[in-house]
Amino acid sequence: MTHIIAHGIGERGDLPLPLYLFTWAMVLALVISFVALGVLWTEPRLARAAEGRALATRHTMSALRLYGRTVGLALYGLGLYAAFFGLDDKNRNILPVMFYVVLWVGAQVIGGLFGDIWGAINPIATLARGAERIGRLAGRETTDGPDGLGHWPAAFGMLIFLFYELSHPSGATPRTLGWLILVHAIITVVTGFLWGQRWVVEHEPFTVFFAKLGAMAPLYGAPRDSDSDSDSDGDGDSDGGLRLRAPMSGLAAMPVQSGTVALILVAIGGTSFDGFSESELGRSVFGDSFGWGLAWLELVGLTVSIGIVALLYVIGIWWTTRVTDISFTKASREFAPSLVPIAFGYALAHYFQLLSDETQTFVFRLSDPLGQGWDLFGGADGLVWRIDPTVVAWVQVAGILFGHIGAVTVAHDRAIEIFPVGKSLQSQFAMLFVMVGYSSLGLWLLLTA
Repeated sequence: MTHIIAHGIGERGDLPLPLYLFTWAMVLALVISFVALGVLWTEPRLARAAEGRALATRHTMSALRLYGRTVGLALYGLGLYAAFFGLDDKNRNILPVMFYVVLWVGAQVIGGLFGDIWGAINPIATLARGAERIGRLAGRETTDGPDGLGHWPAAFGMLIFLFYELSHPSGATPRTLGWLILVHAIITVVTGFLWGQRWVVEHEPFTVFFAKLGAMAPLYGAPRDSDSDSDSDGDGDSDGGLRLRAPMSGLAAMPVQSGTVALILVAIGGTSFDGFSESELGRSVFGDSFGWGLAWLELVGLTVSIGIVALLYVIGIWWTTRVTDISFTKASREFAPSLVPIAFGYALAHYFQLLSDETQTFVFRLSDPLGQGWDLFGGADGLVWRIDPTVVAWVQVAGILFGHIGAVTVAHDRAIEIFPVGKSLQSQFAMLFVMVGYSSLGLWLLLTA
């Protein structure tokens, strides 16, 4: 069986055009989209389309969620068991591919394309719900917990995760991952017991981030009529039925708190740094280092990458405040949803090959989850079928392109909703510059690796 557990974009074929031509084509596509939106999209449309139409009833969705959460909790338990009782080998134990590929990459790509799949199976929410019920049986009344945290705990947790994924010397080994997941589970249980499942899920990095990505997808779970403004269960999804809406429209109704922008920027910066570390320049920068020396150097690189991504966004927001009378804080929150398609596009572009290869590896490893040489279901020694590298390259470029066109569309729709005629288009000039910067950076990371 082929094993590829690694970071970066995987194998890619040569495209028929050089980097500078692809960059100019990308810039031209963004400018044309910007002009077309200014001429043809003269009133906000996304918010009206966000509700969509019903596809499945509440009862059907409740049954599907019960099944999904059962499967999610079983896989969660399997991963923890494999971490401490399986072979401590990242190429044979099931946990690394489950954690870094099926969870992290798969939930991003599937969530952005279809809907928040993590919200339907979330074992973290299941643990938090159980802890809350134990607290109630013990006579404890849950409180709201510390005030004013917003999504900052999720942003900080995301940074810790990215350090383990991209920098930690043994971040891919089952034992190290097992301890990380176990500590996370303990924190989930304790906070769930003290403050309830809603507080846990609103501050847990994966749940919050995947929910933001799911907002751009066409499928979503509708909230109860009695609680239409928020998640009725507090567990990362709603208690209503399944609904279908126009892609990107859910971003018009995406909740934004303090720290939401930071969370999304950290994720984009992490993906950018992953691509950079696999590029020729990145290999020359980090090639002579190893161990914890390399880890701290890569942590600095990760921080710089996040800082560059954040600086571009700050420039766009600063310009918006210059041509309107909106405050910087309000503007940064209003346009936070426009960052979500970029995060999705970067994830699809950088991890498409990895997801295709390692999802097959995950299926194979289900027959030998502990790496002990078993073949429980057959196929443990199966061979990975690889997509043609040129097809992979075109998918990656398409991910960058359509992610940024989606971002321009969301930003434009938001601008014409909150600004008067004349100011809305003017306010987006710098945001167009930001999108050009993001797309050029993404292309460079893809085509120079």
